[in-house]
Amino acid sequence: MRIVLSVILFLFSFSFRGEASFGEQFQFSVIPVVGNEKVEFELLIINNGVSPIHLEFPSSQYYEITVTDETGQEVYRYSKGRFFLQALQTIRIDPQQTIRKVENWDYKLNGKRVPAGQYTVTATLLPRKLNDKPLSNQQTIVSKKKFTLP
Repeated sequence: MRIVLSVILFLFSFSFRGEASFGEQFQFSVIPVVGNEKVEFELLIINNGVSPIHLEFPSSQYYEITVTDETGQEVYRYSKGRFFLQALQTIRIDPQQTIRKVENWDYKLNGKRVPAGQYTVTATLLPRKLNDKPLSNQQTIVSKKKFTLP
């Protein structure tokens, strides 16, 4: 009965807030590090398992980062104005290994600095396969954090 319940839960969509955990295999999180002139978004993919994991991406864009203000209006999108290689990309993460990426935002929207206040960063990991098994469009791996802009 437990196995059937586990399979059913796995087949339903996954959406996470804060630190995202995909079963016991890995965790995905975003950590905003706020400075006076920019915020750094530290993205971590941690393999907590005992086996390597393989994440396959449809392009060289492994993640999307968006920032919204207190009203929910988007003020930053990582992919806006960028181009990505349209070819399959696979990363391997060994057991107990952490992949760390850092992206920066200069607090600007349309060339002007956004006002001080509370913002929410949402980071979404964009693999299409996990260990050679396709992920459905409903399976999202998301991490959200609030931060205060000085």
